[in-house]
Amino acid sequence: MTFSEFFKRFLAVLAVVLLCLGIWTARSTLIFGFAAALIAVALSIPAGWLQRRGLRRGWAIAVATVDVGLVVMLLFFLVVPRLLTGVIELLSTIRPAISSLVTVYANLRERSEFLSAALPAPAFNLDSALIDSTRAQEVLQQFIDASLALAPSLLGGVGTVVAVVVNLIFVLFIAIFFLVDPQSYIKASLYLVPRHYHQRATEIWNELYRTLSLWISALLLSISITMGLVWLILGLLLGMPNAIVVAVFAGIATFIPNIGAFLPLIPIFIFTLASDPAQLVIYVPVYLLIQFTESNVITPSIVKAELKIPPGALMIFQLLVTLAFGALGLLLAVPLLAILIVLVREIYSYDLLGLRNLEVEMKGNQAGQLVLNETNSTQLPNKEVLVAKPRSQKRAR
Repeated sequence: MTFSEFFKRFLAVLAVVLLCLGIWTARSTLIFGFAAALIAVALSIPAGWLQRRGLRRGWAIAVATVDVGLVVMLLFFLVVPRLLTGVIELLSTIRPAISSLVTVYANLRERSEFLSAALPAPAFNLDSALIDSTRAQEVLQQFIDASLALAPSLLGGVGTVVAVVVNLIFVLFIAIFFLVDPQSYIKASLYLVPRHYHQRATEIWNELYRTLSLWISALLLSISITMGLVWLILGLLLGMPNAIVVAVFAGIATFIPNIGAFLPLIPIFIFTLASDPAQLVIYVPVYLLIQFTESNVITPSIVKAELKIPPGALMIFQLLVTLAFGALGLLLAVPLLAILIVLVREIYSYDLLGLRNLEVEMKGNQAGQLVLNETNSTQLPNKEVLVAKPRSQKRAR
């Protein structure tokens, strides 16, 4: 190896290392840019539908953006006030709820000698735990002093909320810019690759857009079905209080795979404990059954079937992106992993390794060993992989 070749390789490795360090340093900005691109793809779906109905592109984008914004604001003002009201009602009924639970527990012990011997007696009497007015004033004064001491922290929290709102507005503006003229960004990316790869790069861009659109459509379908089932079964059939709020909360929580299914249990506990705690033994199992049915039976597993993401790999990826990007990374874990899968599949597996039409089947035999079966698929379209032409052909062209 000559010194010039070694120096070129050293510069290439150094460039890759510096690029990785730059990406890691700017990861917060990049994740916001990805969120903006995802919002742009989501808005392009209703905007494209309006365009196909004869509306001009500018008006279609404006109408789609305004409509989506109004829906988000409506859901926000529908959920937040009722959730806060439920919390206030819960705080005002904590003592009666605990008292009723103690009474139910004591009655349960008195029903049989076996339960009386197996279950311990209540450790305290709630009525004797009341404090007098002097003690109440002391507690109130201590609470005021603690609030004054925590005032700087609370103001810092307000600053954090303001920063989140500003970042959200910034992301929305970037999404609108992406949506108005997406071709200019794709054209700019073509100047980073040789000319004979431009057609293949355009195909990859189309595949990325198709994957994100498919994920968003499947997600909207899952949200609609979840909201409808929760409101219909828990609200209309079982009479759970504020069922529409729980339904909206359950739909929004669908954005977070695996974990989001259990987040709606929080408002269910809040509203039920504030009204009738005994109904939890009905509402919680019914809700979990709804989630199980929606995820595995009713809603088609479009994303899973198309992207073929193993649940274990998805959970590990969620942990990694949460450590790297925070809560926003957790929300965007699925589309991020989908993008990585498409890029690896199209560029590395199909173009570099030539595995486009290869179907791999793996089964286990009776001895517990893996048996591999590879066949060339004739049903898939045989797309030619664009490769670099020799220099002589370029000069001739």
